[in-house]
Parts: sequence; structure tokens; C-alpha cells
Amino acid sequence: MPTYISLMLRESEYAAWTLVNGYALNHVTISTHRLKSNLRNIKSLNEFIEKNGFKLNSDGGVLKVSPDGLLLQSSTVADSMPFSFSDGVDESVPCSYIELAERLVLPQYKNLSESEIKESHRRDGFEVGNADKIFESTSKEQLTRRA
Repeated sequence: MPTYISLMLRESEYAAWTLVNGYALNHVTISTHRLKSNLRNIKSLNEFIEKNGFKLNSDGGVLKVSPDGLLLQSSTVADSMPFSFSDGVDESVPCSYIELAERLVLPQYKNLSESEIKESHRRDGFEVGNADKIFESTSKEQLTRRA
């Protein structure tokens, strides 16, 4: 007989995540270009994260790049926690994860100095293709993958 969680997962991993985690945040996003160190470069931050033993979501590649090349994204793989379901089954379920986004300067503002660049001079919005891959940070496949 299928368990409650297996039935939910069959329908949608994200729906199952929501039913288990409720109003908890699915993820937070750090705008790396706002950081005040060499880690403002998303590639450097990714290396730092992996060097310190954390897994990055590899679905679609660790670094997800928008078609225009101006939005760079990656994310950690969610931690998991034990959860007891009402049908008596105990399962390890995914929690939240951290998304990283570097928004590069738009071509028309490339000649501005670093001190002149404002958020409005950077790539805005998000990419559906990237978002689909980022949301895999809570997938069973990513959780069980070796670093």
C-alpha cells in the first residue's frame, strides 16, 4: 500500500514540499553582486561554498545562465530533516535552500564606473528555464547525489 508521502511525491515534489513545510520559506536569494568581497563574483562564491562542504544544485549545470548572459544563478541543495507523517511513516524530507544570483550590468551602462552603477543598471527579472532548474534544489535526485 502506498504511503501518504509517496502519493504526494507522485503528483508533485513541490506540492509535497509545500504540504510538509507549510508557510516556511522555500528559499532565499542572495544578490552576489551586492557583496563587498571577491565573493561578489558568483563563480568565486560557488567555489567557496563547495570548498566548505556544501552541495550545489547540478541540474542543468551548477551555474545557470540566462540566454542574454546577464543573469547568473546557482543554488545550494536543500538540507533534509526527519518528518513523521500521520500514517506512521517517518521520512527524510527536504527543507529550504539558498539561491545565488548575479545580475550583470546592461550593455548600455558598461562604461559606468563601479561607483556609478545602480541596481537599475543591472539585468532585471528572472528566467523561467533557470527557475525550473533552481527549484530542483529540493528534489530527491539532488538530495541523494554525492557532492
